[in-house]
Amino acid sequence: MVSLVSSERATGAIAPSGSLKRKQSDTTFETEKLPSSELKRRRVTFNPDVYVRVVDDMEEKSLELVGEEVRRALEKHAIDENGGYDQIRTLLTAKPTDADAPLSSLLHKYLIALMNNVPLLDQKCSGLVHAIIDCSWIARNEQFVRTYRHLLRSLLSVHAGYTSAVLKMLVGMFVERPSPKMRQQDDPSVQRTRLDHRIHECLRFLLQQSPMTSAYLCPILVSSFPFPTDTTTAHVHYINNILRVSGYCPELKGEVLSSIVDRVVKIDVQIQVDMEELEDDIEDRLVDATAKDGLDDSDDESVSSEEIMDSDERHLKELRDSVGKLDAVMDLLFSHYDSIFAKGDLFDIDQTFESLLSQFASIILPTYRSRHTQFLLFHFSQTSPDLMNRFAGCCSHLAFDPLRPLILRVAAAAYLASFIARGAHVSGEVVRDVFDLLCHQLESLRAAQEPTCKGPDLRRYGTYYAISQALLYTFCFRWRDLIVTPDGNPPTDEDIIYQEGDFTWHHSIQEILRRNIFSKLNPLKICAPTIVAQFARMAHHLRFLYIFGLIETNKRIRLARTLTSGYMDGVGARETALTMKKGEDSFLLDAFFPFDPYVLCIWEALAYLHDDLRLQTVRI
Repeated sequence: MVSLVSSERATGAIAPSGSLKRKQSDTTFETEKLPSSELKRRRVTFNPDVYVRVVDDMEEKSLELVGEEVRRALEKHAIDENGGYDQIRTLLTAKPTDADAPLSSLLHKYLIALMNNVPLLDQKCSGLVHAIIDCSWIARNEQFVRTYRHLLRSLLSVHAGYTSAVLKMLVGMFVERPSPKMRQQDDPSVQRTRLDHRIHECLRFLLQQSPMTSAYLCPILVSSFPFPTDTTTAHVHYINNILRVSGYCPELKGEVLSSIVDRVVKIDVQIQVDMEELEDDIEDRLVDATAKDGLDDSDDESVSSEEIMDSDERHLKELRDSVGKLDAVMDLLFSHYDSIFAKGDLFDIDQTFESLLSQFASIILPTYRSRHTQFLLFHFSQTSPDLMNRFAGCCSHLAFDPLRPLILRVAAAAYLASFIARGAHVSGEVVRDVFDLLCHQLESLRAAQEPTCKGPDLRRYGTYYAISQALLYTFCFRWRDLIVTPDGNPPTDEDIIYQEGDFTWHHSIQEILRRNIFSKLNPLKICAPTIVAQFARMAHHLRFLYIFGLIETNKRIRLARTLTSGYMDGVGARETALTMKKGEDSFLLDAFFPFDPYVLCIWEALAYLHDDLRLQTVRI
């Protein structure tokens, strides 16, 4: 123990300040003994075991240094000192191909630093956030892309207000396909298909985080659809991508498919309107030329070639592009639905077919003169007896629903008749059931309307005439299924030729049609003349009815608008406006049956319908 009052120094104890001065003096004395050159060398030499290097290259910044830089820049930006903040924005918005663009390895560090400071990216930092969203990330290395995805997810989890901007950026790549060349020199090359896959990986990643994200995505997908004047490639690429989205986001499947059908119907109708303006020979040239070309991926033509075209040739070229576009999209939709129905999963098939029926009722049916789109239903409803019955039932419900506008009931009756008449796989039992239903409705309407009828009037008795024409049309194609035979099988051509007496017809349909055809409602005067003429030939050949005398009498009957009826609900107006009918033709039903055959220029799509269509009636 050392006594505090002892005058002797304890061993190992440090003396007060006097000993320090003495040591410093000793050191100075020893230094003075060294030569001047040695003294100079000692003053400028560092420990050789320590490696010191000045960081003068921006690319070699450490992650810690970048993190501190980002944090300080955001804090200073909050007090309106924007130097560092603007510099970070410039780094993010620089194109990878620019000479002064940072390498992906450095920019990756900034992404990590920003991810660690996401809470600071408030509304005042919206410029920096949009720079992050607009960053050229898609063609960089895998580590960069993965970090960027996590940054977006962190950003949306804290600041959900940027959800629409992020989704618009991703969907925008469905519209304008990103280029694999937008990468830095330290990034490996990436295939274009891999870029598409990265977009969906990022979108799926964000949707998994928050199911509510799909609510923002749906209107963006609809509003971003290519314009009708955009190229075939643009349409096919976009539709392929949104169909892919519907695969991993099933809650959007209905809206996605409806938006596709809606756009296809618009292209379809516009083609029909434009083709009606062409002369017959020009229309033939259009179909032949498009059939030879098929789907052409090169949508650009030289300006000089367009300049030398006359107006007809330019119009013809535009129509060729539209027809090719429609065929390509139809082929794409056939392939998409075929992949579902071919699997045999009853749940998926049921949901998909219900979606098709919904699109039919809300989009296809109300669209006058849709010529191609409805063949999706025509084909896939014939894949099973249950689906055939469901589609026929849907058309029947729409045709006989008194709460629906007359224009839709007339169209639904045409769809029903055209389906059972043209469907090659529609069984005879279904034909007879539908024919019975139509006859029952026709008799009910006749009984209610004939007592007050003063003559044929489309505007007053539109539903009655629509059902009448549906029955005439169906009879022309499916008369074999309406003949009762001993063995229950439809009669052959030999049976028809060698039949000596009259045929026995199903459920007295002969009497029902006779009663209606010769009633005061006079449906033969209102139905389309082409269908009436065909029915007259068939009925006479089969000894079903003889109506040529009535047809000649009807030629002397003149139709006029019934001013007192007050039944102006659009049927006649639509017929006149869209078919440009004049005179008495405006008071007749249109001979539009939606499943009449049409020419497809994509032969793969034609193969879907080749075995579905019933084309011949009887040898007369």
